[in-house]
Parts: sequence; C-alpha cells; structure tokens
Amino acid sequence: MPNVEAKISRPESPPAPLEPLAVRIPIAMQLIGVRRSTVYALIKAGKLQTVKLGRATLITMSSLRGLTEAD
Repeated sequence: MPNVEAKISRPESPPAPLEPLAVRIPIAMQLIGVRRSTVYALIKAGKLQTVKLGRATLITMSSLRGLTEAD
C-alpha cells in the first residue's frame, strides 16, 4: 500500500472584498463628498445613472467613478 501523506495546505488568502454595483443616495453623498441636493442635480443633469429597485433609488458605481475621470 502506498504511503499516503496528508497534504499540508497553505492558508488561503481572503477573497477580495466585493464592490457594490450601485449604492443608495446617502452612500453616494459620502463617496463623492457632496450634499443631497448636489446628487439630485447631477442625476437631473445626466451625470449620474440611477436604477430603481422597488422604492429605492440606487446610483451606479460606474457613474460615480465617471465623475472623477478626466474628459
């Protein structure tokens, strides 16, 4: 019978934290450092993309990132 050794496994690195696809308005306010009225103005101007999920209005992370990208 062959010698069976238990494999010693290295501890796995923790998985990368998941990033949300969209956030609620108060979180978006914190992320970009502006007031609620500014967030709504950016939505109205088409600079932030929103998604309705039930009664919640979510702002996509890609549109938040787009605010900081150079044109």
